[in-house]
Amino acid sequence: MYIHQITVFLENMKGTLSKLTTLLADNHIDILAMSIADTSGFGLVRFIVREKDNDQCLALLKENGYSARKNHVICARVPNEPGGLNKILCLLDEAGISIEYLYSFNYSEGNNALIIFRLSDRETGLKIFSENGISVFSQTEINSIQ
Repeated sequence: MYIHQITVFLENMKGTLSKLTTLLADNHIDILAMSIADTSGFGLVRFIVREKDNDQCLALLKENGYSARKNHVICARVPNEPGGLNKILCLLDEAGISIEYLYSFNYSEGNNALIIFRLSDRETGLKIFSENGISVFSQTEINSIQ
């Protein structure tokens, strides 16, 4: 069960992130989770929006000169307790699955943190989560966040 993530390439210049978020805010697109990674010349901004906003968001970004793409990630419920994330990381490690990146959601659910995972093998990762009682947050659930 995957969710959609949008990745945008930004120049490493003052104001580029606020310009991006202003564009989204002005068009009523709510950022539910965000991660920023930078390299020497540009930054990678990864974020999650509601499914109904994905296509509009991508079109809007491209119309405004941004290089953007949509891909799939997993959002897992991680027990919000010492060792909660470690358990999941060890299971993935034992299965030989690399974590390309991860970041946390802006929201939590009960006693669970919501963590976005980009895995080298998504199918096997989902199988490991299922076999070990680790539930994933669906796109439908994300869409209903208030």
